[in-house]
Order: sequence, then C-alpha cells, then structure tokens
Amino acid sequence: MGRQATHEDEIELVQRRIYVLPTTRGLFLILTAILLLLVGINYQLSLAYVVAFLLGGFMQAALLTSYRNLRGLIIKPGRSPQCQVGEPLEFIVSLRSPERARAGIRLSVRARDGLVVSSPAALPADTQTSRPVFVNTNARGVYSLGRITVETRAPYGVVRAWSYAHFEWLGLAEPAPEFPVPPLPVTAGEGDDTQKSAAHVAHDPDSLRDYVAGDSLRRVAWKQVAKSGTWYTRASESGARREIEINWDSTGRVDEEEKLSRLAAWVLRAQNENVAFALSLPNGSLPLADGAQQIHDAKRLLAAYPHRLDTLKGLR
Repeated sequence: MGRQATHEDEIELVQRRIYVLPTTRGLFLILTAILLLLVGINYQLSLAYVVAFLLGGFMQAALLTSYRNLRGLIIKPGRSPQCQVGEPLEFIVSLRSPERARAGIRLSVRARDGLVVSSPAALPADTQTSRPVFVNTNARGVYSLGRITVETRAPYGVVRAWSYAHFEWLGLAEPAPEFPVPPLPVTAGEGDDTQKSAAHVAHDPDSLRDYVAGDSLRRVAWKQVAKSGTWYTRASESGARREIEINWDSTGRVDEEEKLSRLAAWVLRAQNENVAFALSLPNGSLPLADGAQQIHDAKRLLAAYPHRLDTLKGLR
C-alpha cells in the first residue's frame, strides 16, 4: 500500500489504508495482562482476573481510538517547492479533518539522508492545517518527496496507527549562482554606446511617470523620490529596458554545473537590473520576457537540467 505514486490531488484515509499495532508500552501491558490472567487461573485470585480484563479492555479501547484518529483524514499535497542547493526543500502537506477533532498526527518521510519527522499536530474538527516537511538538498536537481507516513499514537501511546500517502510530487534544487556575479552577456548589436544611452534614458526625468500601486519597486526612480518626496516610476516604453539573450553556449565554461552556476548568476543579475532576457538550454528555452514569472520559470528550467520540464511527472 502506498508504494506506487498517485497523480491524485488528495487521498482520504479509509479502513483498508490504516494499520494498527501495539507500541512497546502496549506490548508490556498485553504481557502484564497475560501474566495476571495466568496467576488468576493458577491461584484463583479474583483481583488478578479483574485487572487482567481491565487491561484487555483498555487496549481494545486504545486500538479503536487510535484507528478513529486517522480514519477519514484527508491529505493533500501543495505546490512543488524550489530552493537553492544546500537549502532545505519545504514540502507543504495539507491535512483536512472532517467531522471530528484529531490529536497527535505526525508526518514522516524517508529521504536521501535519513528519516524526516514532523512534530505532532492537533487538528480541530472541520478545519484544514498545513504541515511542512523539510528535505535537505546536497546536490542540484530533482527531488522526489517519496512516500509519506501518517501516524498517531494518541491518546494513550500504547497503540500506533499509521497509513501511507504517496503522491507524484517533486521539488527542485536550483544551482548556486556564480560569485562574484559576472557581467551580463552582450548580444549582437549591443555595445557600450547603446548601454550608455539606455542608462541615460533610465534617469531622464522626461521618462518618468507618477507611481501607480502595483508597479515593480525595481522601476521606482529612487533618486527623484529622495529629492522631491514624490514617487515616480520609470516608463518602460521609454526604451530604458535592455534585452539580452542568455544561452548555454555563451557561458565560456566546460563543466555542466559551472555552466548552470553562471547561467543562474546571469538570471539573478538580469532580475536585479530589470533586464528582459530569453533563455536557451539543451532541455528547453524561454522566450524574451521579464518579471517574476520569467525568473521563476528560468530557475525551474535550470534546476531540472538535463530533464525537460514537460517530462517530469510530479511538478505541481
């Protein structure tokens, strides 16, 4: 159960998905009940019978309670996380608790570097709670979260009830940008005069307009704001925006990871300098654009190399 990843958007824990076994403490109680029962049989001690049957009833109640703590729980994966290599990937798992409150719900995942366990969570009735599962990254590339174990030992700690949820769910570790960040590549027809002209237009008061809520802060003319106290935005139609092409063969590097590191640095610099760019890699390309979505798509393409994004099942 749970060994094959599913493409479903959510999983409900039903009876056939839930497993129940006593914990070490529960086994000790069962053994104690058996010994007391044998003592009661051998010596005809009524008190031994009473305690043995009480312990047996307690274990049965604990088994049913732990099972009900998981039954009906709905598990849903979040979006595919991204991070720079060396940082943890944060997979957000949503838990929805219809009908009744639940206690002590714990998530665990067996990752590349060991078992990742989240802290126990209490879920009020008819609510949804998000729980992060962090997976360490030690190399750039694609990471699969794998099979999630959902378990509880509440309320008595003598019975462990658990189930599995296995989604097609991937995370991406982006290459670390080269430092210091190299200058942006110069495209054909772009020279020093062109760059100076663009820089002049960017600071020309005639190319400014009044700031409108929602304008990118990178387009704000901070010098004019400091002088006048009024907010201005550089008009994009004024020609201040530069346009470049970033491609795999222009890095001047031989090693693939060094190429990816330089490309990541160029993408970062293009973001900081408000430069529109087109990106071309062996595993895909992006048309000329700028903005947050272009940066996000470029980082995802770099992280997925050498895989094409449309071949990766599990990107959400």
